[in-house]
Amino acid sequence: MPSFNTMVLALAASATSVLGHGHVRRVIVDGVSYPGFERWSNNDQSKVVTWHFTGDNEGPVEISSINEPDIICHLGATNAAASVPVSAGSEMQVVRFNTQGGFQHPGPEMHYLAPCGSASCAHVDKNDLRFFKIYEKGLIQGGMSDDPDWITQKWATTEVHKNVQPEGEGFIDTFTVHIPENIKPGDYVLRHEILGLHKADEGDAEFYPQCINLKISGSGSQQPEGVSATQFYHSSDPGVAIDIWRNLQSYKIPGPAMSSVAEKRDTRNANILKRHPRDLKI
Repeated sequence: MPSFNTMVLALAASATSVLGHGHVRRVIVDGVSYPGFERWSNNDQSKVVTWHFTGDNEGPVEISSINEPDIICHLGATNAAASVPVSAGSEMQVVRFNTQGGFQHPGPEMHYLAPCGSASCAHVDKNDLRFFKIYEKGLIQGGMSDDPDWITQKWATTEVHKNVQPEGEGFIDTFTVHIPENIKPGDYVLRHEILGLHKADEGDAEFYPQCINLKISGSGSQQPEGVSATQFYHSSDPGVAIDIWRNLQSYKIPGPAMSSVAEKRDTRNANILKRHPRDLKI
């Protein structure tokens, strides 16, 4: 029979794993903080701006579900009631929380927008959302994988994580989202996603989408056609079925092409981000 101390340690480990993978804790625009959904909170959640989810351990959408509704806004996601007011052309910070300071999920970061149409974002059916990509960043510097420092092989997520900050019982990573200047004003769902490739060599790439309601103001007129998130990825995509634990020199970011409203990507990374899948060298 396990000792009392053993059981206590097991329970502590279990509690840590519950929140181990993380979620968007808040969104910041012009110095104003808007709360995100807290899965384990008993507080009023009527003012949160991130979509609710049901994953008990705040873990990823598994690769077996990337063509199912869970990939749209996360596991069992349902609408948030509130929205973040933001101006076209401005920046916002997406603050992701996790309980593990060594939380390392090397991979790309991607941002998408979908108009809510005549239905408000609080009531739109997620299956009707059609997303267009406004940002992507993947392999920043090629080289040999060097977990946990990621000095030689650098990814969008590992570079953000180098600025990790302690907060309460865990840690936060802060991502910056730029709202296109020429976007048509209206109600949108922002889909912020990071893709963990640390187990992709085992066929287990980890997808972490989170949706945030936005009310975008401005004078733009552009609203590109989008596609359902259930059509974004396939398990055989070069950017999904990949072994990063090598001397990786190029990487093809998965998903649809960048939309017409997106800003040009950092030209310093053009040799890494724009190569054709056939040019992958590992």
